[in-house]
Amino acid sequence: MKYKFVQDKVEEYLINSDTMAIHPFVNQWGAVCAEIYERDAVILVEKKPTRIIVDTCPYYGGTYDGKKEAARINLGKLCFAPIMINSKLDIFFFPTQSPRKDTCIWLSHPHIDDYEKIGLKKVRVIFSNGMDLPIDSSHSAFRGKLHRAAHYRTMLTNRTTEKERERLRNRDLILT
Repeated sequence: MKYKFVQDKVEEYLINSDTMAIHPFVNQWGAVCAEIYERDAVILVEKKPTRIIVDTCPYYGGTYDGKKEAARINLGKLCFAPIMINSKLDIFFFPTQSPRKDTCIWLSHPHIDDYEKIGLKKVRVIFSNGMDLPIDSSHSAFRGKLHRAAHYRTMLTNRTTEKERERLRNRDLILT
């Protein structure tokens, strides 16, 4: 598959439903920046990966801290909480390690098709478009993070679907 590679770095980027991963890299001046992997493009952004997550949350109606707290309320106290950026657009991300670390990679749960162990502490993540990305993580640690993100995504999606079904049932009762 061919990817459109944006040579020029951009200063602003908002996560969207095509965003698959946000990968850190260090530029020639020693600053931590991000490579954004979209379905058909790689975009370089002059921001840290976690800053992109934090800056995107208000666009979709919330704060990073609020979304992190919501995950903790729903899933219990845990490290590396998945973040629901927008449930209607199915945008759910989870960090591969502490978001405070410059080496943290953020992955979009809906775009992950599979993963495989490729070393003692290395996993290859395979995305919906066929692209793969090696991640520094043990197989079991990655599986746990992926399953937590899946559980949270399913929980919130089901609630939204249940509310919609209830609204339609109530509307049908009023019409009859």
